[in-house]
Amino acid sequence: MRGRLALDLRGAAAVVAAGCASPPTPLRCPLCSHSERSPGALEEHINRAHFDLTSPSVRSPGSDSVYSCPLCAHTFENTPDLELHVNIEHKDILSPAKPLNDASNEHITNVCPICCMTNFKTTEDLAIHIDDHFNQKGMSPLTPDVSCDRLLAKEMEKRDKEVRRLREQHEFELLRAQYGMDNEGNFKEQSLTNMQRAVYSGELSVADYYERQIELRMAESSGIDDGSSCTKDVVTLVMAVSTNTSNVVRTLLCTTVDHYASTYGDRGWGCGYRNMQMMLSCLVHHTGYNEQLYKQWLVGRGEALPSRSAMPSISRLQQHIEWAWRQGFDTQGCEQLGAKLANTRKWIGATEVVTVLSSLRIRCQLIDFHRPTSPNGSHPELFSWVLDYFQAFDDFKPPLYLQHQGHSRTIIGVEQLRDGGVMLLVLDPSHSTGQMAELRSTSTAPNAMRLLRKPLVAMKAKQYQIVAVSGIMDSEVEYQVSLIIIL
Repeated sequence: MRGRLALDLRGAAAVVAAGCASPPTPLRCPLCSHSERSPGALEEHINRAHFDLTSPSVRSPGSDSVYSCPLCAHTFENTPDLELHVNIEHKDILSPAKPLNDASNEHITNVCPICCMTNFKTTEDLAIHIDDHFNQKGMSPLTPDVSCDRLLAKEMEKRDKEVRRLREQHEFELLRAQYGMDNEGNFKEQSLTNMQRAVYSGELSVADYYERQIELRMAESSGIDDGSSCTKDVVTLVMAVSTNTSNVVRTLLCTTVDHYASTYGDRGWGCGYRNMQMMLSCLVHHTGYNEQLYKQWLVGRGEALPSRSAMPSISRLQQHIEWAWRQGFDTQGCEQLGAKLANTRKWIGATEVVTVLSSLRIRCQLIDFHRPTSPNGSHPELFSWVLDYFQAFDDFKPPLYLQHQGHSRTIIGVEQLRDGGVMLLVLDPSHSTGQMAELRSTSTAPNAMRLLRKPLVAMKAKQYQIVAVSGIMDSEVEYQVSLIIIL
């Protein structure tokens, strides 16, 4: 509160102090009609009722006739000049802005706190405008889009999902093509295409091409393999080389087996069928198994093989697996392969081999080595099982079908080494007839044996499956049980 006003009130106080009971006339407020007899009371009235920073109420020290601006250092000789100075020079600080006439359409009443727009006539218009900032359907061009980042993030996420979907679809199609699940091409079509390429590259002569083409037609028509990829009597050749190897103390082999190599028609996908042919090449040399195969090989057409030693072609094996599925064998495998194998390049595995053998009433086992049993990732338990299988006394010993991820092979025996180690002897359909022919020559046989020998450290797939033939089914109950494959 101010100590005094720049009004001549103290002169009246001096009159009271000189002995007068009261001023001769009441003191009138210079700002209103109020009056007081006491200068102090009038001063209190003015301070309370008319206090204003813009009032010229403070005089500069040492001069009763000079008025100082309360907001700056300027002084004035009279109050009107001071009032004009304050209202003009300091209007932005103290003088409230006067709104324009409402009828002028330029009345500014509110300011948007988000985008600072000011042309709002009413507070309701401002409220609607502010709501639009948070409404995706009503975005203003000048409004900062508070949801822009969220929408952009959703769009990027959607795009990433689409990219992942397309990449996964592409990888899936490549995988389907790798395993022959795309239903494009078959054994015959691939044979013709690859033989033509072999002619262009000089690998195959034109005469050989036409001769192979005729053999292919005959094999597809009869269902009998043409034998062009077969190497006969491999066991005798391997035994001769193995027994003459210095570090081998004992060689245990299957009874007999023929090697079937992949050809122009099945290269890249036919290993399962070729290994099945290797298994059958052994069984047809046993009287009991041969009789069983001869009786049961119907393929749904009511006809048997033309001779007891004939080998079914890949196309015939595909047809027989489909026939076995229709009899109720391995419904799960049937579903996974779309219930169709004939005229496709679909890969098969251990369960399809079991399906073929079981449907022919040949008893077999499916043994799953589902994880390594050594810290270095190898499978010593598999080696031990194979050794026990070939050591067990039996007058007839079939080979073993060996399956792992993406490939299958045929185990024909084992070698026991002087240092106590064991070497598996394995036939691979990817080995050509030329490589297998090297077993017949003393000079090239050691090199060929290196292809067949598999030490423990070389067998490090995550999982292996073995199919072993163990006899002939002697009851209908056993046959019905074999419909379901249990791993």
